[in-house]
Amino acid sequence: MFKIGICEDNKDFLSELRLIIEKKFIQHNINCEIDCFYSGEEVLDNIFNLRKTYDIIFFDIELQGLNGIETARKVREVDKNTIFIFITYLNEKVYEALDLTIFHFIRKSHFHKEVNSVLDSLIKKLEYLTKKYFFPIGDNDIYLKLYDIIYFEVVDRTVIIHTLDITYTSNYRSLKDIPYDLTGKHFFEIYRGIMINLNHVEDFINDKVILSNGDTFYIARRRINNFKKEFYRYISTKREG
Repeated sequence: MFKIGICEDNKDFLSELRLIIEKKFIQHNINCEIDCFYSGEEVLDNIFNLRKTYDIIFFDIELQGLNGIETARKVREVDKNTIFIFITYLNEKVYEALDLTIFHFIRKSHFHKEVNSVLDSLIKKLEYLTKKYFFPIGDNDIYLKLYDIIYFEVVDRTVIIHTLDITYTSNYRSLKDIPYDLTGKHFFEIYRGIMINLNHVEDFINDKVILSNGDTFYIARRRINNFKKEFYRYISTKREG
């Protein structure tokens, strides 16, 4: 179940947005639980004092007291994975939040035109985050979310699967044996036998990438230009999921 927060000080608008979100999630058979807040201070109280966590938070930027951007910055200090969607009348305000890795914006002046397309993009992202894929590991079959895989590595004709928590030794002998279109799901083979998940690139300096688990790899010289293209394409489309 996905935990969703809506922070909006206009009660009528908040109620309408909540109904639209619930309807969209029901259409896609995705369970969600929605908490509603009328101020940024309420959001922070739930997160810092009541220890609640949220997968997605919709923020009105123009709030009394702490505005939506200021509140989101405080949330981001403790949770780098929460998906933020901002709602605003002031289009120029969106530029103040670009450092927060925002998924999307909805303009109140175009609300009914934009809200469904943004929610459709959100649903696609959530399906990517939750869908599990089969991998043969020894005599067992396991299912992993592609998002949780940091990289694949071929060692002695065996594909090793690295996640944040566990390293798996698969029955695959090469990356070509994996029966999924990994390049279409944010993976890139930076060196022969090493395919990384662009979602887990923490830093990219010259010909070197640092991944979310701290592992560092050099990119093959003949692949560096293609990697740059794919990585910057990924960065530019990240907010659309």
